[in-house]
Amino acid sequence: MTLSGTITALWIVCLGVSLVQNVHSSWWYLGLAGSAYQTTMGSPALTYRSKCSQIDVLAPHQRELCGKSKNVLDVVSRGASMGIEECQWQFRGRRWNCTTFNTTDVFGHVLNLKTREKAYIYAISSAGVMHAITKGCAKGELNICDCDNRIRNTDTGGDFIWGGCSHNIRFGDRFTGQFVDLNENRLQPDGLMNLWNNKAGRKSIKSNTKLVCKCHGVSGSCSSKICWRTMTSFREIGNVLKDRFDGASKVRYNTRKQRLSPVDKHQKKPNKNDLVYLEESPDFCETNLALGSLGTRGRQCNKTSYGMDGCSLMCCGRGYHTLVRDVEEDCNCKFFWCCRVECDKCTRRIEEHFCN
Repeated sequence: MTLSGTITALWIVCLGVSLVQNVHSSWWYLGLAGSAYQTTMGSPALTYRSKCSQIDVLAPHQRELCGKSKNVLDVVSRGASMGIEECQWQFRGRRWNCTTFNTTDVFGHVLNLKTREKAYIYAISSAGVMHAITKGCAKGELNICDCDNRIRNTDTGGDFIWGGCSHNIRFGDRFTGQFVDLNENRLQPDGLMNLWNNKAGRKSIKSNTKLVCKCHGVSGSCSSKICWRTMTSFREIGNVLKDRFDGASKVRYNTRKQRLSPVDKHQKKPNKNDLVYLEESPDFCETNLALGSLGTRGRQCNKTSYGMDGCSLMCCGRGYHTLVRDVEEDCNCKFFWCCRVECDKCTRRIEEHFCN
């Protein structure tokens, strides 16, 4: 091998070592359907505390929290899965489409960057766990919490009477903060950024609750109204955080004050509901594993859209190619009493467009 070839080979090895060192294990791995821990969770031979103690992607204090109630592991895993699925749904038409990998860091090397993509990952993941924990309390899945009865002390002005099972948002917020914030160092720029976005994710749930009411009275009258507080749907939380992703604030780390500040003194100071980031994002047009970018070659695009999912923006100006295929569908369906439906088979030609 030539000297230049040897140097190149050594550089590749060093880059690979660097990437491996930067990738970290995360509790997010519990949310992957194919993860090894899904098998562990379903094992009837283990007690729930034993299951928690064997999850090596959890830090010691997270294992302790996991062992506080029989179903914590299942509920946290559900929350992690909700966060992953919502992230992928929200970014399905973007160059970065929240790709996950069957590795313990789940989101790949995009986590090495302090970008708005990382901000969204942390916010939606924190919100997912809080949503799942809070619902678990209301459904009786967890014996460490139940409905929020303290809210019944809130004056309603005579408009309604508190009743039903209000979601215990206070407990969900506190437990989730203890669980997801654990490994973050607030004395480091990325740790402070992660903590900010974790909290913003949880605040999106606290800020988007609603009253659900039922009327009671004779002959359908509403002589009394019983109401309780619930969280909004997780899809709505995903939408809220996606809007905050688009309007995220770039900040810098103030070493002297150990806090995040706007990069420009004329820039609006972000509030606690906003997402923040420290570095600009790559364009995600080309494959660059060091930056967590898989590129957009081969991605399907929308020929008629002028948005990010359109072929012009999705394909980064490289153009696209079109595939035409025939699909067979049910058509002219008729209902026959009783009880069957009969349909004809129709063929429809469709065009699909993919980035070069």
